[in-house]
Amino acid sequence: MKFYGYVVRLLGCFLLLFGTWNPAGYSYVAWLSQDDGTRLSLKVVVGVALFVVYVVYLRIAWLALGVLGVGISAAILLTGYMVLRHYGVFDEQAPFWTGYLMLTIASVTLASGLCWAHFKRRVLGTSQVIYPPP
Repeated sequence: MKFYGYVVRLLGCFLLLFGTWNPAGYSYVAWLSQDDGTRLSLKVVVGVALFVVYVVYLRIAWLALGVLGVGISAAILLTGYMVLRHYGVFDEQAPFWTGYLMLTIASVTLASGLCWAHFKRRVLGTSQVIYPPP
């Protein structure tokens, strides 16, 4: 997999997570919370589509990384965020940026899970690297 493939997967994860919820209020959750009583069937269809994409993405990431990989990936990203906050790059009292950064960390972790199987296949030279759990 080339760098372009990782960027495409990363953008897909960003769109999925930021499209579901974001602090700005332009998301599926904000659209769903508008109690106008219209377009209910469209809201249900979009919700089911988001659910299916989440199930597929999370299943692939979980099988590729496992518990340890997800934990390590999230720990690396969270400690990087904490270091940046400690050195004053991000304001400690700014929940606006905290929401965006947590979504970014989750997106990068999910994209890492989606790309890990391709990376592992190249390194090990095997044809199958994701084994379903027993």
